[in-house]
Amino acid sequence: MVINETLSTPVLGEYDAVVVGAGPAGCGAALALGRSGMKTLLIEKFNCPGGAWTTGFMNPFFDFERKTGIVGELVSELKEIGQFGGFWDKSFHYEYMKLILERKLKEANVEVLYNTTFSRTLVEDKRVSGVVAENIGGRFAVLAKYIVDATGDGNVAASAGCLFDLGVDGDFRECQAMTLMFLVGNIPEQYKSGLMIYEKLNAVYEKAGKQIPFKVPYLIPVPNSHFGVVQFTHMYEYDPLNAKALTEATMEGRQQLIDAFEFLTEYDEEFRDLELITSSSVLGVRESRRIIGEYCITGDDILQGARFDDAVAYVTFGADLHTKSNKGQHCFAVRPYHIPMRALLPKDYRGIVVAGRCISGAREAMASYRVTGNCAQMGENAGYYIAEAIKSGRDIRDIKLSFQLTD
Repeated sequence: MVINETLSTPVLGEYDAVVVGAGPAGCGAALALGRSGMKTLLIEKFNCPGGAWTTGFMNPFFDFERKTGIVGELVSELKEIGQFGGFWDKSFHYEYMKLILERKLKEANVEVLYNTTFSRTLVEDKRVSGVVAENIGGRFAVLAKYIVDATGDGNVAASAGCLFDLGVDGDFRECQAMTLMFLVGNIPEQYKSGLMIYEKLNAVYEKAGKQIPFKVPYLIPVPNSHFGVVQFTHMYEYDPLNAKALTEATMEGRQQLIDAFEFLTEYDEEFRDLELITSSSVLGVRESRRIIGEYCITGDDILQGARFDDAVAYVTFGADLHTKSNKGQHCFAVRPYHIPMRALLPKDYRGIVVAGRCISGAREAMASYRVTGNCAQMGENAGYYIAEAIKSGRDIRDIKLSFQLTD
């Protein structure tokens, strides 16, 4: 059955750039655009900036080391107020991350809309001109010279008709496991520096007569607090592009975290007084669409340390695939490499840039560059590319900028 609708959608405004998604990549892009004098709108479906950093409870801050720009600013400011350090000396407090990002967005004159959901892309002859979104005020459109897709899943690009890869040859069942992070309080004193807690969890699962779902779990304390986040739940073979599947994965994750908490408090004396606080607002999806761009980052690129004259990020983080086959992680080292701007440009499309884990790359490469420090850096420098394209009136593909990607 199909319902035919005739809609009149009001245009809320016209911008130089609209960024969809306020995660690390989206915040990076919006800040660069705003600081460059671009009239910028940042749309976010939750009630805060930060994405995986904040609504996803993601710690630690991976691949921040030696990065300049916005990543360096965030780490420096978190350190100044005593809210960075802890586990592996690279963890942070979620609420202070939100606050710092909001201050920076305001200082950059970025207009922000929370609780606003992307609906569809406005496109004609492969040129993107805006997006339609919805919030408490209803359905509306915004027009822009450039749209930045920082949704993580490539939703804006896919709506425009851009081609993409998924899993292995389109098979979503090969996508990496999903994780629902959760907070716990009253961490035993001896574990306040953090711990890989496989032996603990495996022992209590055996006592409960159940099989452990993941073999590399971590308890990650938040600096200057008595609580921490647990990376443990792993849900396999769910379609990351299907709402029903995501719902079922979330429900399974919640059951897994309740099991883990109850088994620890019942069967392990050291964790007897552990407190369960809450699960994250968003399900952690490691792998979904990889938009096909003007360049695809390959497995050879990350192994050989590829360099590009249009580099927008410098990646040192090793490839990390959370696989069902061993209920663990398949990891391998990389040689530090560049991400080229061309990988952020959907093939044959104009007026749209993607940033974050949805850029153009092989899934093994994505398993390396997908972490938050890299997403923020590529988003920021993509923003500067867009600003230069708008100021100069040139196609973004004809621009070459040079960045200091490390200190």
